[in-house]
Amino acid sequence: MSLNSFFQFFVPKEKKFYPLYQQQAEYIGKAAKVLRLMINETDLQKLESQKKEVKAYEVEGDDVLRVFYTQLFNTVLTPFEREDVHQLAEMMDNTLDLLDDSANIIFTRRFTDIDPDLAVMTDNIVFASESLIGIMQIIDQTENPAKKREISRLCQEIKGIENENDDLYGAYIKKLFSQNFTLTDIIIRKDMVQVLENTTNSLKYISDKIRSIVSKL
Repeated sequence: MSLNSFFQFFVPKEKKFYPLYQQQAEYIGKAAKVLRLMINETDLQKLESQKKEVKAYEVEGDDVLRVFYTQLFNTVLTPFEREDVHQLAEMMDNTLDLLDDSANIIFTRRFTDIDPDLAVMTDNIVFASESLIGIMQIIDQTENPAKKREISRLCQEIKGIENENDDLYGAYIKKLFSQNFTLTDIIIRKDMVQVLENTTNSLKYISDKIRSIVSKL
């Protein structure tokens, strides 16, 4: 697909999809930062308030997705282009859902000590979300070779973060079954590390999709 045809569908006519992607990315970034606070919080009242804040961002993201579909249905796109546009929005919405799931699990499975391994994983989720925001801030400038290279770099950065969390996840599971954790502790901590792993994977899937779209230019 030529550069011109890409902009005919992705920006064009109204340039209406970019701001929605940018909004979704901002909500992901805000929710990720609250999640990082939650993983280091032991006060149940504060945790409940933070959980509600993440939920609010997830609801705002749902509202953005509804606007997105309204605009998508009123825009003439070829089936292939429509699929790309639709999948990217759905992937970002799914990431917000996973952040909400993470917040719920952290709240309901909370234990009294701070777990540094899980804290590092949430730090990495924040870093990946910041890279995603950076991508969405320049996604409408892919005609500029420097911006296109920067998008590729940020996508690779997210992939590297996902690889790091994969390693942390594997080491954490090994630790759960090699140290003297109770069965209850193993279940609780396994739930928490798994949802953080799933959230990181979802950010990587978004970056893969963006890289695929940009590679067609």
